[in-house]
Amino acid sequence: MPPKEVLDALPEDVRQSIVEATSFSGPIPPPTMYGAYEDVLPGSADRILSMAESEQRHRIEWETDALHASMRDTKSGQRFGFAALTVCIGAAVFLAMHGHDTVAGIMAGVSVVGLVGRFLAK
Repeated sequence: MPPKEVLDALPEDVRQSIVEATSFSGPIPPPTMYGAYEDVLPGSADRILSMAESEQRHRIEWETDALHASMRDTKSGQRFGFAALTVCIGAAVFLAMHGHDTVAGIMAGVSVVGLVGRFLAK
């Protein structure tokens, strides 16, 4: 039975409560709506497409910037970690040379355990 005949067969109060809803997700409407925009306002379809392209370009730039910032933070952390490890081992060597073997051993041990723990955590 075609949709019109189905609706006509329903009582009047039921027919009045039937609602049709259309939705879409994303920056560009489906082709039928896209054409309707152009019919209502000539040039609007091109403006919608330009807006979607601009948004996509912005999103790509933002994600690229976020990726570069993350890489920069990772490299900074690695440099800081290397510098801290070097200072700790240097201090342990210095302490060992000046007769503080126990403290030097603890400092070197903690540094090495921390480094190994960091690698095992990855």
